[in-house]
Amino acid sequence: MKERFQLLSPFSQLIVLILVGAVSFMIISMLLATIISAIYPEMPLNNLKVQQQSFPVQFMMMYYFPFQFGLFLIPSLIYSQWSDKENIFLFKKSLSGTAWSVLLFVCVFLLLPFLSEINNLINQYLGVLEYLESAKLNSDEQMAQLIGKPEELSFIVGVLIIGLLTGIAEEFAFRKMLFSHMLNHTKKLGLSLLVNALIFALLHFNFLQMLPLFVFGLVLGMVYYFSGSIWVGVFLHILNNIVNLWWLATDSFPDWMNNIHLEITIPSTLLLMGLIILKFYRCKV
Repeated sequence: MKERFQLLSPFSQLIVLILVGAVSFMIISMLLATIISAIYPEMPLNNLKVQQQSFPVQFMMMYYFPFQFGLFLIPSLIYSQWSDKENIFLFKKSLSGTAWSVLLFVCVFLLLPFLSEINNLINQYLGVLEYLESAKLNSDEQMAQLIGKPEELSFIVGVLIIGLLTGIAEEFAFRKMLFSHMLNHTKKLGLSLLVNALIFALLHFNFLQMLPLFVFGLVLGMVYYFSGSIWVGVFLHILNNIVNLWWLATDSFPDWMNNIHLEITIPSTLLLMGLIILKFYRCKV
């Protein structure tokens, strides 16, 4: 199978991996649905609202787990084993590259309110801001109800699946597989980063946060590239997911996340510019 996969064109390889992910997703979904319905016969399989409200742990196992593990993680692990190309264009692992990557991520994280405001202005111009805000509010309420409070089992399961598994699966799928595949075959860093970030943002289906998600994906691609390790991005992605789950479960989103504060935005912007200039200068040197 490995030899036949390597004989395919780069585009055909991606199609095969997508099909593998889709089949894995369906098989895992059916298996879990069968097992869970047998253990919890009182849970209605045709009523998602009741599942979310009364069976949150089972709901996450039936829908979130197969999506992340089957659709994203399994194809990326297969790609790592079947691909005949190493990530020869990545920077070598180094402490300085890791430190630069972490600082870059922190800067962008602090700039999320600014990016969200730009996104809101674009949506307002398009006339869809109110609709998207209403949909996002409803989505946040459903997620808060699903994961429950920090002391509940549903929150622990949420951290493991939505926080931990999602961080691992998405980094392996979008950075380890998709970004590496594009970079190895096109040898164009900018194009690979931009396409990867765009696909990452679109597949979240959150148009209220499209620009922040795009920048988030762009930065995680740069983290992978300049740190030389997928695990730096995995750690940062997981940390971001868990922090947001905690804020949602405890209704404690900090004020600076909802409003622009110049004392945070200006230093973060200056530091971000400095990091980019420093890396650009070193790359040229």
